[in-house]
Amino acid sequence: MIIKSYGDMAQHMFLRSRNAELKQNIETLSGELASGKVANITSRLGGDFTYLSDIETTLQRLESHKVATGEAKLFATGVQGSLERLQSNVVDMRDDVLSLTSTMTATDAEQFADRGRIELDNAINTLNSWSGGRSLFAGTATSTSPLNDGDTLMTDLVAEVTALTTSTDIIQAVKDWFADPAGFDTVMYVGSTTDLSPVEVSDGERVSIGLRADDPDLKHSLQSFAIAALVGETSLGWSDDLKVEIARAVGMELATSNEKLVTKQADVGFIEGQLERVEARNLATETSLSIAKNKLVSADPYEVHTRLEEAQLQLESLYSVTARSAQLSLLRYMS
Repeated sequence: MIIKSYGDMAQHMFLRSRNAELKQNIETLSGELASGKVANITSRLGGDFTYLSDIETTLQRLESHKVATGEAKLFATGVQGSLERLQSNVVDMRDDVLSLTSTMTATDAEQFADRGRIELDNAINTLNSWSGGRSLFAGTATSTSPLNDGDTLMTDLVAEVTALTTSTDIIQAVKDWFADPAGFDTVMYVGSTTDLSPVEVSDGERVSIGLRADDPDLKHSLQSFAIAALVGETSLGWSDDLKVEIARAVGMELATSNEKLVTKQADVGFIEGQLERVEARNLATETSLSIAKNKLVSADPYEVHTRLEEAQLQLESLYSVTARSAQLSLLRYMS
């Protein structure tokens, strides 16, 4: 019978090597248990990182879309809120004017003029609103409030209607000034004439919130309030009958303003709905891809724990064997 034996040095080297191997194994398994991820991804994937790389690239793209969608939602919410405030003021004054159309007096007309002047300033402030550090209605000039103040507007309008004596001519002159590029757009609008660029919120899908304060539908509300405010300009010297006639006309002008604002609110509402759908779809995609990625790189905690306990037990056994080997001697053997 052939008996194989190992010298002391060989045995020492073997025990030392096995000790290092078990310690490294325990360290690796401990790391996997703590992080929840396999230490050797290359082995898990068989050296093919194509699928994992594609998932990670898509997740990064979804993250950028998430940021873009969040910013677009904040912007759209700000725009919608401003439109709602403006529309609410238009409706309130419209209802009050129309309720007194048949019995309106010069005093009523002058009171509506004072209110129109206040609402004009409110409307300008609303269209100068900001959200998230950006001006909402200034086009690409997001660091600029798009409209000058109400005094600037009224000063120019008074000059336009000074020589006019009929309500028809006065109201038409105001409308012409708001529509004339050399009128409102030059005197009042200081924002950009370029709309904001569409925002990519999903692969192949963009949204555009290109509503500016020089939009004709928004200017109409300012126009209606301005017509009412002119009634209170004493420098014009209008008769009581003319004041009443213009104030009555303001009711119908405000009704038209309301219709235009409702249309704009619907347009923005459609964009808000689109953003909600995109956000939900992106979130679902992100969740499914994250699950797929976890399956590729995650370590099974139960398996890792079992292997860790096994390695620890082996290391303890190795220590025990090493200790006993160190105590062996010829003297003890012979005694």
